[in-house]
Amino acid sequence: MKMILAAVALLLCIGQARGQQDLALREGDIVLQKIPCGNLCDAIIETTPCQEGRMFNHCGIVHFDGGLPYVIEAIGKEVKQNPLPDFLKRDSSATLYVARLKPEYASHIEPAIKKAIIYLGTPYDDAFVPGDDALYCSELVYHCYRKGYTPSLFPLSPMTFKSKSGKTFPAWTEYYSSLKREIPEGLPGTNPCAIANSEVVTLLTFTLYR
Repeated sequence: MKMILAAVALLLCIGQARGQQDLALREGDIVLQKIPCGNLCDAIIETTPCQEGRMFNHCGIVHFDGGLPYVIEAIGKEVKQNPLPDFLKRDSSATLYVARLKPEYASHIEPAIKKAIIYLGTPYDDAFVPGDDALYCSELVYHCYRKGYTPSLFPLSPMTFKSKSGKTFPAWTEYYSSLKREIPEGLPGTNPCAIANSEVVTLLTFTLYR
C-alpha cells in the first residue's frame, strides 16, 4: 500500500516544464538521470558527449505493471524492474529528463517492452563490451528497440574512453585495470546521451516537486 500511495503521489507531483501539455509518463518512455556514484560515473559523463546543460550516465525504460510505474533498467548486477520512485530517488535533481519516441515510431513500444521483460535477470555488462550475454543500461535500450533483425532505433557508434584532451580518462584506466581487460576503445556501443540526442525522440523535461 505504501508503494501504491508513493507512486500515485509522485505522478501527481510531476509537472512538465517548457509549456508542454502532456503531464503523464507513458509506456516505453526512456528516463535519463545522473547518478552520483563516484569517479566511474563522472568518467561516463566526461567521455560521452551530450548537449549543453545535460549530463546523463544512466537510463531505463518506463513500464506500467498493474497500473503502477516501474523502470526496467540494467543496474547493479542485472536487469531489474524497479519502482519509479526508487529510480528517481537516486538523483537529487529537480528535473527528470524523458526521451519519448516520436509518434511515427510508436509501433516500436509494445515489442520493446516485451523484450525488456524477457531481459529481466540478464547480468550487468561491467565491461561495456558488445556481443556478449550481458547488458549495460543504454545497451538494454538499444536491444529492446530493435524489431527482429532490423536496425535499432538507436544505432551504435564507436565508443571512446578519452576526454576532450584526447587522453584516456584516468578513471577508465583504473577501472579496466581492475577488470584485467583492455579498454574497448573504438568498439561499437551506445550511451545515455546518444539516446537523448537521437532524432527519433522528443526530449521532455519534468519538474519534480520532492
